Amino acid sequence: DLDYLDVYETNPDYLNIFIIVMENSNLHSPEYPEVALPQFCKAMCKLPVAALARLSKLWSTYGVPHVRRVMETFQQIITFTVVSNEYDSDNLVNDDQTVVAATQCLKVVFYASVLGGDVDVEHNEEEVEEVEEEDALSLHELLGEERLYKKGPRVDPLEKELGVRPVDSRRPLIPFEDFVNESLNDVVEMDKDFT
Repeated sequence: DLDYLDVYETNPDYLNIFIIVMENSNLHSPEYPEVALPQFCKAMCKLPVAALARLSKLWSTYGVPHVRRVMETFQQIITFTVVSNEYDSDNLVNDDQTVVAATQCLKVVFYASVLGGDVDVEHNEEEVEEVEEEDALSLHELLGEERLYKKGPRVDPLEKELGVRPVDSRRPLIPFEDFVNESLNDVVEMDKDFT
């Protein structure tokens, strides 16, 4: 429905499904990481950025225990999937749709943690003013090559939608290091991931 019917655009209350499912206290049970959670993560990733931002803002108001539980749910599916599979140069973890989807869901929780904590976005207004002065299109932009010559890192669409960056966080709800998944780090092939 999210792919072909734009169901979220026609009914924003569709987001409630994702909120309610994450309230299920049985998500840590063994039967969920194999079938239900991978499908849930893949569906959640199909939500538009505006919906993911709403979800992140909502979770940021729930407090540390709730945000931690949601984070641990996505961490569990990542770890379970990585440990249950064999990855090598032909079968990259980066190509595993379950891992990618769960990691993208974890990003939504990460931003909820940033938003729910102490944030300083005052300095961002100065940067926006500087960007607005550069409105003239360059030759590379006209030719569609702007990504080849663009300065600086790519801006995450969710970060842009929320108007907050991780660097703006003074003290998140959950420490940044809790979002690191060692099982995943052990199997990521950096040379292939970088390219």
